Amino acid sequence: MMPCMNPIIVDAVNKQIRLEFEFAFLYLAFSGNLRQFGLPGMGHWMREQFREECGHALRFVTHLENRRARVVIPLIAAPVYEWETPLDLFHLALSHERRITASIHELLTLCSETREYATQCLLFDYVKEQVEEELQVEEIVDIMTLCGSRIDELLGLDQKLAARSSQVWE
Repeated sequence: MMPCMNPIIVDAVNKQIRLEFEFAFLYLAFSGNLRQFGLPGMGHWMREQFREECGHALRFVTHLENRRARVVIPLIAAPVYEWETPLDLFHLALSHERRITASIHELLTLCSETREYATQCLLFDYVKEQVEEELQVEEIVDIMTLCGSRIDELLGLDQKLAARSSQVWE
């Protein structure tokens, strides 16, 4: 059967799948770091981010499968990053969310230029999602910055983040 997707778009979507999985594993690593630091609620929040990013990647995989396009499952290297405080990890999370947003926007532009409307429709969900993702991480960074070195405030935030429920969507 002849593929019905532009090969340029197929490659770009496969790159997005790779990026989503890379960031998923980065969040999983952050989760472990935060749990070891004694902040299990923040670790839980990062674990939920891991699940969400995996869900995003799987949704792109399903899209390519439904279009009978080639799916490339990437080999993911161990995340490399440096941090000293939990706030550093959330700053890294924010910069990675911004990178995902930029990648989605680039893919959307490419879809528009090549008239790949089905993929474009899928991406509109992600555009909306990324606005929410960035805002959520920005708010956590703001609160952590306000907490400063006040451990009671940081522990209160940790408890709040522990209450996050799973929001995986495929």
